[in-house]
Amino acid sequence: MDMKVCLQLYSLAKHGVKGLEELLKQSSEIGYDGVELLKHDNSAEETVKLLKKYGLYAPSAHIGKEYLEKNFNEILEFHKKIGAEYVIIPWESYEDNKLRETIDFLNKASVEAKSYGLKVGYHNHSHEFKKIDGKYIIDHLFENTNEDVVFELDVYWIYKGGEDPIKYIEKFGKRVQLVHLKQSNSEKENVDFPDGILDMKKIIEAAKYANHFIVEQETYKISPFVSCKADVDYLKSI
Repeated sequence: MDMKVCLQLYSLAKHGVKGLEELLKQSSEIGYDGVELLKHDNSAEETVKLLKKYGLYAPSAHIGKEYLEKNFNEILEFHKKIGAEYVIIPWESYEDNKLRETIDFLNKASVEAKSYGLKVGYHNHSHEFKKIDGKYIIDHLFENTNEDVVFELDVYWIYKGGEDPIKYIEKFGKRVQLVHLKQSNSEKENVDFPDGILDMKKIIEAAKYANHFIVEQETYKISPFVSCKADVDYLKSI
């Protein structure tokens, strides 16, 4: 399959790889074309130089909602400078009636991001497949946000939440502009791509409006390096 594959840097950072340069170096050596960034301390100029050094591009970044709210203009300006397209909220709790707060923020931020040439989006976990007022949280988010808000659907977390990833990719249609590819076994544990049951080829084909496919690996058999390499090799072979 002729496609570019990115790596969410959390896959390596979670397991002890430190510093943006080392994260980019390892991602490139493994065989990824691009990366999804995390919060880091490098300047925009330094980030661009490092991406170029290791032959990578960075279409998106995960930025927590509270940090994004407090530093919105600075964060958007940074990602504009490095050539990113998306700023994604990776997680939100829905205790204490935070659903309306999250919806309102996504709507406001997505409109303001236009002036930077960027889009704001949301990345799901499994808890968005719990119900509020008889409806999944993820559906509340989709139905009550404007069309400028994009979704980075994570196929593993959809499956773990009890739903079919392809169903949700097709349901959300043009607003699914990024997809997190993450593999599961029948026990709903994160595994290397060759060892799982989710049909990645069908998932990719279903995501016909997606601009970027991003691997995320949270557990591994030997090391994050070995697992993340197995994932990209598998994707490029199917």
